[in-house]
Amino acid sequence: MTTWYDIKLATLQKMFAAEGTTIPTDESTKEYVASMPYACNEALQLIATAGKFIIKSVSIAHFPVPNLIDDGIAKQIHTIYAPSVFEVSAKKTRSLTFDVLGTGKLDIFVGENLVQTDIIDSPKGFTEYKQNIQNMNGDEVRLLFTPGNQMSVKAIGMYECNFPDEKDIPPYKKNIRYAMREYASDYYQIDNNQIFYEGDAKEEYLQTSEYFQEGNKVLVLPRDKSGNYTIYYKAYPEQITQETDDAYVFPIDDEVATLIPLYMASQLYKDDDNGIATSYRNEFEIAFERLSQKTNVPVAEHFVSESGWI
Repeated sequence: MTTWYDIKLATLQKMFAAEGTTIPTDESTKEYVASMPYACNEALQLIATAGKFIIKSVSIAHFPVPNLIDDGIAKQIHTIYAPSVFEVSAKKTRSLTFDVLGTGKLDIFVGENLVQTDIIDSPKGFTEYKQNIQNMNGDEVRLLFTPGNQMSVKAIGMYECNFPDEKDIPPYKKNIRYAMREYASDYYQIDNNQIFYEGDAKEEYLQTSEYFQEGNKVLVLPRDKSGNYTIYYKAYPEQITQETDDAYVFPIDDEVATLIPLYMASQLYKDDDNGIATSYRNEFEIAFERLSQKTNVPVAEHFVSESGWI
């Protein structure tokens, strides 16, 4: 394990500013030490995003709220023209969501009672609608869409539960999007398709390829594949500051950590001896290239064949 103290000492030794195992605290090293966090962060950023990645994991509990209406109705785009109307209903509904395009009105019935009428005014694009419903007795909730001229309704979700805030009502989508930075603030990118799935119906744990990525920052999981997902990801390094403790251990292999003093010395020693600084930078680049080309050790994988075919 390599500590921040080890890195600082090795850097000063390469700059002929330290001997033995003690970091000098006199004026000759004060300026170097003060500049070390910035140089170290540069080295870590290069290393952690260009080959020798910091691998971490995060779990996402993917259990979408069950829809009370049939998937066929929920997923379809329902386009209606005046004077026709469109109606959808479900018992025990306590919250709902849909996307709507066009103009007209929506009547909401709980049991036989009309409890709310909303004007629909979205002529230029689909607008997301969310609403909690007061339905303590679990009566049937009926949505009646009446277009002014033309109206389209899609992504209809009718749920059995209320939500503390209507903005928390999840949209009904075929695929669910997870912004990875909300689950891991140091997220950089997924590590070579290393996503593992643990189903809620079967006792299985397997690597899965049933996902998509959007812009390498958003993980998209299929709604009908509920379960717990473990995502191994490449992480940005933790920033080193003036307050970083000397005992801080770098989350990288020792063979990688040995490159950091080379880079730091190449940056900090430019004004003293540019030739030596350039030599250290060349050593860093050559050593890093060799490390980056090393073949990764395969991860032990457990596969479950759902079809019987392998």
